[in-house]
Amino acid sequence: MKEIKITRLTLENFKCHEALTLDLMGESVSIHGDNATGKTSVYDALTWLLFGKDSSGAGEKNIDIKPLTSTGEIKDHAAITAVEAILEIDGTPMTLKRTLREIWSTKRGSSAATYDGNTSDYFVDGVPCKKYEYERRIGEVISEDTFRLLTGVSFFASEMDWKDRRRTLFNIAGALTDKDIMATDARFDELSALCGTLTVDDLKKKTVSERKGLLGVRDETPAKLSALMDVQRELSGNDFAAARSELQRLTAEKEGIMRRIAELQQNSAATAKESEIAGLRLEQKDLDAENAAFRAEQKAKQPDTSGIQLEISRLQSEKAECEREIKSLQSRISVFEKDIADVRSRWIAVNDETFAGGKCPTCGQSLPMEQLKRATDDFDRRKRERLAEIERTADGLKQQKADAEGRISALREKIEQADTTLANLEKAAAEAKEAATEPNDLPDYAERSEKIAAEIARLTAEKERILADGASVADELRRRLTDINAQISAQNAILGKEETLASVNERIRIQRENAEQAAAQLEKLDKTLWLIEDFIRYKTGFVEDSINSMFRLAKFRLFREQANGGVEERCDVTFDGIPYASLNSGARINVGIDIINTFSRHYGVSVPLFIDNAESVTRLEETDTQVIRLVVDETCKELRCNYEN
Repeated sequence: MKEIKITRLTLENFKCHEALTLDLMGESVSIHGDNATGKTSVYDALTWLLFGKDSSGAGEKNIDIKPLTSTGEIKDHAAITAVEAILEIDGTPMTLKRTLREIWSTKRGSSAATYDGNTSDYFVDGVPCKKYEYERRIGEVISEDTFRLLTGVSFFASEMDWKDRRRTLFNIAGALTDKDIMATDARFDELSALCGTLTVDDLKKKTVSERKGLLGVRDETPAKLSALMDVQRELSGNDFAAARSELQRLTAEKEGIMRRIAELQQNSAATAKESEIAGLRLEQKDLDAENAAFRAEQKAKQPDTSGIQLEISRLQSEKAECEREIKSLQSRISVFEKDIADVRSRWIAVNDETFAGGKCPTCGQSLPMEQLKRATDDFDRRKRERLAEIERTADGLKQQKADAEGRISALREKIEQADTTLANLEKAAAEAKEAATEPNDLPDYAERSEKIAAEIARLTAEKERILADGASVADELRRRLTDINAQISAQNAILGKEETLASVNERIRIQRENAEQAAAQLEKLDKTLWLIEDFIRYKTGFVEDSINSMFRLAKFRLFREQANGGVEERCDVTFDGIPYASLNSGARINVGIDIINTFSRHYGVSVPLFIDNAESVTRLEETDTQVIRLVVDETCKELRCNYEN
C-alpha cells in the first residue's frame, strides 16, 4: 500500500497565517487552538497546495487566500502567498511549493498602478516547473478525487451526491452483475432472457416507456370509438341507392338542355347573315389592296434619294476617319522632331570628343610614338563609326517624319475632294425632295369604301335581331341548367358520405383491434415489470449484505421499498440503524474513519487524515494513516501541536 505522510507544512500569508510552520515529522498530531485561530486553514493550505482549492472544494476565485484586515480588505497587496509541504511517500521525501502574487502595472499616461490579476509559481523538490507539469507530478502520487475521499471524514457520507456515493460503493465492492444474481434463483430465468444485452435498469426504462404508450392507446380508445360510432350513426341515415338513381335522372336532363342550347347557338339565319358580312369584308380588303397598288405606282415614278443619302453618310464617315488619322500623324511628327533634336545633340557631343590617351594607364609615362599612333588611329576609327551610326539613325527619323507629312498632305487632299462631292450630293438630295409629291387614292375609293361599310352595318343589325329572338329561350334553358347543377352537387355530396362511412367503419375495426392488442401487450409488460420489481427486492439483500460486510461501523441502505410495491434506489449512511445526519459528532467522525479505512485498503493508498472538531470524540476509530486532529481549545490563543502516541 502506498503511504503518504506530511513531514513539514509551512504557510506564508495564507488566510489568517502570516507565517506558520508545523513540524509534523510524519506523525499523528493534535492541533489545538481557540475558535478563529486558523485550524481549518491548515487543512485548506494543504488542499490548495495540491489542487488549487480549499478543503470544501472551492476554487481560488471563490475563497479569500490572503490575510485580511478587520474590514475585510487585503492587508498587503505586495505580499506573496506561499504554501510548502515536505511529504514522505513510501519513505521517500518530496517537497512541493506553490505561490500566489498580485500583478500591478502602470499604464502609459497614468501615475497610478492598476491591478491586472494574480499569477502562481510552482516548485517540485525546489525545481520550478510549469502548472501542467506540477499537476502531472501530483497526479502520479494521488488523484484529487481519491485524496478528497480519503482525507476528510465527512466528505463521503455528507458532501458527496448520493448517486456518486452509491456508484463508488458498487465499484469498490466488485458486486456481481445482475445476470450473475439472476442465475442464483431459477424464477429469474425468464427475466434474464428478456434482458438480453440490456441491464435491468434499461429493460425497466424500456418496458415503462412501452407501457406508457400502450396505456395511451387503451385509455384513448373508448373516447375515439364513441366519436366514430356517432359519425357512423349519422352517416347510416342516408339513402345512397336513391341518391344514385336521382343523380342518373338529373344527368340525363342536363345533357338534353345542353344539346338544345347548342342548337340555338347554331341559328341558320344568323349564320347566313354572318356569311354575307364576311364576303363584304373580303371585298373591302380587295379594294384596299387595289388602292395601295395605285399609290405605289405613283410613288415609283418619283425620284429615289435613298442612294444619295447612303453615299452622303459614307463620305461623312470617310472624312471623319481622315481627320482622326491626321491628328495621330501630327502627334507622331512631334515625337520624330524631338528624337531628331536628341540625335543632333548626340552627334555634336561625339564630334567634339578628342583623344586623351597619350600616357600609360599603369605607370603614367608617355606612350612611345608607335603605340601613340595606334591608339590615336583606333580612337578616330571608333569616333567615325559612332558618328556614322548616329547619322543613320537621324536619316531614318527624318524619313519617317517626311512619310508622315506626305500622308497628311494626301489625307487633306482627300478631305477636300469629299467636301466637294458632299456639297453636290446634298444639293441633288434637296432638289429631289422638292420635286416629290404625296400619292393620291383611286378616284372612287372613298365612295366605294363607304358603301361597303354601310352594308356591313345593316347586315350586322339584322343578325343581332335574329340572335336576340333566341336569346330569351337560351336564357331560360341556362337558368334551368344552373338549378340542375345544384341538385347534382347535392346528390354527389350524399354519395361522398358513402365513402366516408366505409372509412369510418374501417377505423372502428382498427381501433378495436388495437385495443385488444394493447390489452394483451400490457398484460405481458406488467408481468415483466413485476419480475423486475421482484428481482430488485431480491437483489437488495444480496448487494447490501455484500457491501456492508466490508465496513465495521458504517452500514448503507441502498434500497427502500415504496408504498406501491416498487423499490427506490438510494444510498443512506447509517450506524446502528441511525441515519448519519442524526448521529452525534463523535459517531459521525468514527463512521467517517471506518469508511476511509475501507477505501484506503481498496485504492491501496493512505493519506493524512484531517479531523475537524476532534474534541467531540473521546475515542477515535483505529486507523493506520497519519491523523491530524483539529481541536477547539479556548485556552490556546495560538496554534499548538501535540504529538500522539
